[in-house]
Amino acid sequence: CTLPSLPGVAMHKPSASLADALLCPPPKFGQVEPSVFRAAFPRSESLAHLRLLGLRTALNLSRELPAQDVLAWFEAQGVRVAHLGIAVWTHPSVAPISAELVNAALSAVLDREQHPLLLLSASGTHEVGTIVGCLRRLQQWSLSGAIDEYRSFAAPTPRLSCEQFIETWDPDLAPPPRAHPPPWFESQHALLESDAEAWRRMPCCDAEEAARLREYFRVSGALCSPGVATTLVAEDAVAD
Repeated sequence: CTLPSLPGVAMHKPSASLADALLCPPPKFGQVEPSVFRAAFPRSESLAHLRLLGLRTALNLSRELPAQDVLAWFEAQGVRVAHLGIAVWTHPSVAPISAELVNAALSAVLDREQHPLLLLSASGTHEVGTIVGCLRRLQQWSLSGAIDEYRSFAAPTPRLSCEQFIETWDPDLAPPPRAHPPPWFESQHALLESDAEAWRRMPCCDAEEAARLREYFRVSGALCSPGVATTLVAEDAVAD
């Protein structure tokens, strides 16, 4: 389309260098936490955007490989690419998402020595979304918050199997953080510890009330990590 001319304003055609500088993120791109990103397999036009991230590690969670020019670009940029989806795939009947894949991916995500880090899969939705959902469970997000985030990237075709995996995954089976966990994980862990200490200092109550409160806090955990924008509705403000 042609922009209307404005009186007294000279209209300039964008230069070739400006056009080359325009950035195109990969499909399904997003920031999970500081220095942790997610995306579908990038195309050549997305590489300028990825260069700005200063990536150190890319985790390919699919059983497929990105395009050869993308792999060559990663190598030229000094980005280590770990093909976890292929590494844990032992048989065609094995599900594409497994506990082994989740543990291997979370072990890298919780190691700041590998950051900045990019989580990749062919579509950027199901494998990546499940890994992020399990991370949210580990961060003690509410289940509804973790599933809602998965659906926001997987729409319009979310998979029930991925949602069930996120729901039934046991955070106690997650690999322990490396010697250098990321700062955001450490700060969130400290906040959770302070909440637990406040819980221990609560006045004693009968067993039935204690069980009710434990269940409330179990299903009503943090909706999201600090820095993630959300819209909350105060229940107290809703008229009966």
